[in-house]
Amino acid sequence: MRSLQIPGRLANFSNPTQHRSGISRWLAVLAVVLTVVAHPSHLVAQTLSHYVVEIVGAGELDSLLQGNLTISRHAEDSDTAVEELERLVAITPQQIKDLLATEGYFSPRVSGNLEHSGNSYTARFQVELQAPVVVASADIRFSGDIATRAREERRSEARMDRLKRQWGLGPGQRFRQAEWTDSKNALLKGLINQDYPAARIADSEARIDPTARRAELSVAVDSGPAFTFGDLQINGLDRYPERTVAGLNPIRPGDPYSQEKLNELQSRLQNSGYFKSAFAAIDVDPEHPERVPVRVDVTENERKRLSLGVGFSTDAGARLQARYLDRLFLGRDLRLESNAKIDRQSRAFGGDVYFPPVYFPLVQGWIPSVGAHYERTDIANVVNDKLRSSAILTSPDRIDERAVGISYLADRQHIEGLPVNNRQALVGLWNATMRRLDNLLDPRRGYVASLELAAGPKGLVNQQNIARALGKGTAIYPFARRWHAVFRGQVGQVFLASRENVPEDLLFRTGGDQTVRGYGYQTLGVADNGAVVGGRAFALASAEVVYQVTPQWGAALFHDAGNAADTWRDFHFAHGTGVGARWRSPIGPVNLDVAFAHETRKPRLHFSLGYGF
Repeated sequence: MRSLQIPGRLANFSNPTQHRSGISRWLAVLAVVLTVVAHPSHLVAQTLSHYVVEIVGAGELDSLLQGNLTISRHAEDSDTAVEELERLVAITPQQIKDLLATEGYFSPRVSGNLEHSGNSYTARFQVELQAPVVVASADIRFSGDIATRAREERRSEARMDRLKRQWGLGPGQRFRQAEWTDSKNALLKGLINQDYPAARIADSEARIDPTARRAELSVAVDSGPAFTFGDLQINGLDRYPERTVAGLNPIRPGDPYSQEKLNELQSRLQNSGYFKSAFAAIDVDPEHPERVPVRVDVTENERKRLSLGVGFSTDAGARLQARYLDRLFLGRDLRLESNAKIDRQSRAFGGDVYFPPVYFPLVQGWIPSVGAHYERTDIANVVNDKLRSSAILTSPDRIDERAVGISYLADRQHIEGLPVNNRQALVGLWNATMRRLDNLLDPRRGYVASLELAAGPKGLVNQQNIARALGKGTAIYPFARRWHAVFRGQVGQVFLASRENVPEDLLFRTGGDQTVRGYGYQTLGVADNGAVVGGRAFALASAEVVYQVTPQWGAALFHDAGNAADTWRDFHFAHGTGVGARWRSPIGPVNLDVAFAHETRKPRLHFSLGYGF
């Protein structure tokens, strides 16, 4: 705030003439003060409520400029002075030129002016891009161990050639600062991730000729020495023995350095259930590259845990569930996972015991387990008491997961009006699952594919030869801004044995929240005396399109088709079509659907959590 100083000396009121003169002076001063109070804009800079920034001629680069210019960032400020806006207009053309240079436009013409009507202001900038700078050449040179080895090893020479071919910013492309940086990082990553964690960019230069509009690139890469792994150094263990970590370690002393191997070790530890977190790394010292200790820092989970839960789904209604976990079962290096569940259609309990990993040929680090489970179900007028016990060997890799084992299944099927059917089977198992998702809990892109095989010969347990195959696939594909599609497909068949001699868990039924919407849970199958039982042939297909209204909420349109039958000759698709709402909750995607069943001509409400993989 400006201060107003009144010059002069104190008035002498003993003389009337002087008295009138002093009064006049004070009245003049008072008038000035009142004028300042009533009209402060004469002494204080005028402020704006807001202004508009327009950029003409930048094309696809308009969003880059608007998002990074100082004048754009302050457009909604309520206290910008006109003088400050004029200053911003003056400096913005150079900022535009600097930003366009990062996109390869080194000689644009930029002009700006400020227009106003009343209290409304528009800062307008005219851009003429001219032709961009194009890469003329890219010279990539290697030094260090990889270059030395290339004289003796064709593998190292081929690796350097491959890295050169993978260089992202090649001749003929528009020079962009982001691609220049990304290309150097990718080149370096190709060395750092395997053998050479100390690799560095020794020198890089981009020679820009704005007149000729050409760029000559030069990069020198020093690989440094080749590193090898040493022994484990484990930090953070208290409850569990060192063999808990060592048994999951895929790295052997003397192995060449590999970031992939460190990631695999870290993933195995995090997925083991023993640890809240795990981090694996080495100290990168070019002076000591051989047999570098692998440092593993872990944070342990509690040994025992009892959890109780409630839930709800439109398939099975309200659900109560209890889980008990003991990571040192019987005081030994065993992990017990047991659970019990009750809902409208089933009662189930059982448990699995996981043993330390084994290291035999072809199954290095695989985890053995044994388990037994009992379940009683009452679905589609079929009551079934089922028992399943298994011995399984599972790979530690969740990205490309494999499992082999043997399983004994027995059930007692009761359909009103028919004799009780007792069935059993002993089969060998082989499963393979491939996951390529950006996030395992809440995926937004990628796919999951799996194949399950089971077979058992006629003999002591099996009344007939049995073979079973089931293939599954789910893909999530974003195809436009705010749009993505979800595709599902499944096909399976039981071979050789008849339906009457195969336990329910080896047969197929479908229908429900995450299969064929519009139909009740497992109500699509083979009709038998008023009930629906499992069939030997099965197929399912589903397509869904989702529009993301907000980052958390989406709207879906879908069509499902599927069924199960005794033979493919009897098979026909049952269709369901509907709409739904999608919510990206903290625990995964929540789905609320209304589907119309083409067979029954009735709508049905469905609620589910997650994707049906």
